[in-house]
Amino acid sequence: MTGSEDLAMRVAGHDVMTLLGYTGILILVFALAHWAAMRRGGWRFVRRRLRRELALTVAAFAEPVAAFARFRRRRRLLVRALREPSTWTDAEQAALLAAQVSASARPYGVLVERDVVGVLVGCGPDLPTPAEPWAVDEADPRLWWIARADLEPGSGPAPLLVAIGTKHEAVVFLDLLTGPRVLAVSGERRGARATVQALAAQLDARLPAGAVTVAAGVHPRYAGPPAGEAFARAGTAAATRRYPQVVACADTPEVPAASPVSVLTLGQPRGHARLLAVSPTGALLVHGTPLRVDARPLPRAVAATVWQLPPWPTEDAQLPTQAPAAADPDLDPAPTRPTAAAAPTPAPVPVPVPVPHDDLTEPADTDKPSGISIDA
Repeated sequence: MTGSEDLAMRVAGHDVMTLLGYTGILILVFALAHWAAMRRGGWRFVRRRLRRELALTVAAFAEPVAAFARFRRRRRLLVRALREPSTWTDAEQAALLAAQVSASARPYGVLVERDVVGVLVGCGPDLPTPAEPWAVDEADPRLWWIARADLEPGSGPAPLLVAIGTKHEAVVFLDLLTGPRVLAVSGERRGARATVQALAAQLDARLPAGAVTVAAGVHPRYAGPPAGEAFARAGTAAATRRYPQVVACADTPEVPAASPVSVLTLGQPRGHARLLAVSPTGALLVHGTPLRVDARPLPRAVAATVWQLPPWPTEDAQLPTQAPAAADPDLDPAPTRPTAAAAPTPAPVPVPVPVPHDDLTEPADTDKPSGISIDA
């Protein structure tokens, strides 16, 4: 045997030994894997577990991207709906029409979609059934739907609506004049504060100047009066003005049961109150109702549209009557526009009558509290 033949035999033998070594390692690994799989319930269980873990891993990486896209989509929905006057008009008309279905029906929430409007009603055990063009929701009999093309002007007290977020493809509104006058927002601290600021900004933009009073602690860059003083000031103004008075505060003041003043608070409510809870994920739950909405895009959407919101229809206001009180000298009287209909009628004994505020064309730079800005 020559030297070259001997070298070839050695190389071939080395390759065979290496192949046998790798084969043994593979057999050992397979045996260990089989033993571990059998201990955990068999290969079928292991495959299901691997598929689940893989799906969770992919979802963990994709969820932030999907959440950001969902936030931007819902913010665009809110911005487009809030700056459109027909959204507010259709929501108010739907609430008025639902209230006319039955004396026991009290609309408290409105869901506005592209072609239909849903109204959430509260009533006693005898739930009325609305006639056409209304349609009762299959899942919730207290949710009534109507096509926006079928809406017509209604009569009665105008609802004071505020947007609280989105639900699927609908913009959700709450009526502050239905139910408790105190609306308390709790839960995640930053989300609850931003929600109260967004609600107060909507009211300040829609109501006449001076209708919204922001107390101390609501906005870090606005040092308002204490909650008790702000509520007293709003109560005095409510006796001489026909539009609602709203107080936004961090601590809940003492609110009488028959008070005409609406209160937005971050503090613990006392007595009869509507409770809103904001979760760390941005979900807003209205306790005692089926409403669970996404409130995360609300502050940004309100900040983008606050000066484009349509004014509240003050000529339809019907607020609870209150005993006349002396006017506060620190409050400026509401500006009025003289008309022929407002001229006083001669009478043997003249009686002072509050003149309704009908100036709905105030510019965007009117004297409004600076604390209404949104801390987004």
